[in-house]
Amino acid sequence: MSSIEKNLLKAFCCLTGFLGLAGGAGAVALARQTAFPRTLSLEEEEAYEKEHGLWGDFSSLEQIAYTVKGLNAYLLHCEMIPAEEPSCRYVILTHGYTSNRLGSVKYLSVYRSLGFNCIIYDVRGHGENERTAVSLGQFEAEDLRCLIEDSYVRWGEGIELGLHGESMGSSISLSVLRSVSRLRFVVADCGFSNFYELMKELFAARRIRFLLPAVNRAMKLYCGYDMRKTDPAGALAQSSVPVCLIHGSADGFINPEHSRILSRKAKGYCELHMVEGARHAQSREKIGEEAYGAIVRDFLRNIAFPVDSPQNEAERKSEA
Repeated sequence: MSSIEKNLLKAFCCLTGFLGLAGGAGAVALARQTAFPRTLSLEEEEAYEKEHGLWGDFSSLEQIAYTVKGLNAYLLHCEMIPAEEPSCRYVILTHGYTSNRLGSVKYLSVYRSLGFNCIIYDVRGHGENERTAVSLGQFEAEDLRCLIEDSYVRWGEGIELGLHGESMGSSISLSVLRSVSRLRFVVADCGFSNFYELMKELFAARRIRFLLPAVNRAMKLYCGYDMRKTDPAGALAQSSVPVCLIHGSADGFINPEHSRILSRKAKGYCELHMVEGARHAQSREKIGEEAYGAIVRDFLRNIAFPVDSPQNEAERKSEA
């Protein structure tokens, strides 16, 4: 079981009995538990990645730290890991629920081998960022939009920019497509189609589905958002940006059917890859760097993104 599954299921287990007795008060408690989760520290995430053989050579790579103002000037902590050779290819990687920017380290070798500069960052309410309500995509998509805009200013108008998201990060990366079209691609790993529908499934498994409307009302009142509006599928239906969906067939937290729904909703080019036997957020670990990298590389080839012979595009970037 992944760290994401453990943290969320622990919260549901602790509150299920209380919810059955306390009704409205329990709904508020669960809303706050979801919006203000216990998140991993950078040290805890690093230890997890190393324990699972996913850290690679990250410690030896150049890491350029900076901050970006997101929605309502909320401060996001970011790092840019340069490509091995100067390149105008950039990818922004968004981590999952309760993780932090170091949860994206496992994907860096995949993209750097294709000539990408990699931007990792702490999602609001995670990592080194100030504690605040987490909406799993609604507020965070606006933060990502700000980061995208900053990337074109900071690294150059001529950059070729794509997104990669894992779990909640997938939701964020797809949700931003409502407001941003200037992207070359999105790779969305083990994401959900709609936050409310996901919670409906999780509540049903704990026999507390009847409380979901009350929990959503509590979310609106105390956390400022409606779970129904965190709707990656709706955003995908409005966008022509090419998307690659990846999902583990043994995902016990976000049912693989969510990625199938996303695939059917896609307006533009879309690929769907099911990784046999992979649990939640573990496809990269299950099949290894080479096989996972092949999925990404072949997808980029299919959308005519040049990956076979990366060229030095620093001149183009400086001219833009």
